[in-house]
Amino acid sequence: MKILIAILIGVLGAILGSFYACMGYRIPNKIPLTKPNSYCEKCKKEIKWYMNIPVFSYLILRGKCAYCKSKIDSLSFIVEVLTSFSFIIFYLKYGFSITFFISLVLISVLGVTMVSDFRYYYVSDRVVILGLISLIVLVYFENDFMFYKIISGIVMFLLMFLIKIIGDKSFKRESLGGGDVKLLGLIGLALGFYPTLISLVISCSMTLVYYFLSKQDEKEIPFGPFLLIGALLVLYFIPNFNLL
Repeated sequence: MKILIAILIGVLGAILGSFYACMGYRIPNKIPLTKPNSYCEKCKKEIKWYMNIPVFSYLILRGKCAYCKSKIDSLSFIVEVLTSFSFIIFYLKYGFSITFFISLVLISVLGVTMVSDFRYYYVSDRVVILGLISLIVLVYFENDFMFYKIISGIVMFLLMFLIKIIGDKSFKRESLGGGDVKLLGLIGLALGFYPTLISLVISCSMTLVYYFLSKQDEKEIPFGPFLLIGALLVLYFIPNFNLL
C-alpha cells in the first residue's frame, strides 16, 4: 500500500512541478497564472493538453516544440522530475508527518525559484510569503518547537540581512538579493537555527561548485535554489534536526 501511495504522490509531484515551473516563468514576466493557456515561447502557438503532460510530453517530443521544432528549455522538465522524486523520497522517509509537509513547502518554493532565479535572477515575494504562511501553520502543530522555530526564522533573516549589508558595502554593489534574505528566514522557520546554519554552509559550497563548473562571467549567481536544496538535504539526512 505504501508503494502505491508513493507512486500517486510522485504523480502529484510531477503535476505540481509543471505548475511550479509555469509560475517560475510567468510571475517574473507579469503574466497571469490562469491565462493564456500554455504556449511555445518561440512560435507562440498554444500547446494542446496532450502535448503538456508532465515529464512524458518532454520525452516523447524529445525536448522540442511540436509545431516549430525549436528546443524547449529543459529547466521545466528538471523541475517536474525533481519535484516528483522529492515528494516520493520524503514520503517514504517520513510518511504523513509534519516533517513531510514541511518538506513539501520547501520543495514547492524550490520548484518555482529554480525557474525564476536561474532564468531571471528573481525570487518571488508572493511565493516566499505563501511558504511562510504554510510553515507557520505547520509549526503551530509542533508545540514543543513552535517558539524555537519562529525565533530561528527571525534570527536567520536578520543574520542574512546583516551579511547583505556588509557585502554590499564591501563590494560596492548588491551582494545578495532581497529574495535570498527572505528565503533564509523561511528556511530558519522550517528547520531551526543550527540546521539552517549547516544548510547555509552546504548551499555556499554548492554555489561555488556551480560557479566554477559553469564558468560564470556574469556578476549575478542564482543563490536561491541552492539555499533551498541545502535545506532539503539537511531535512532528509538529519532526521533529528529538531533536537539540534
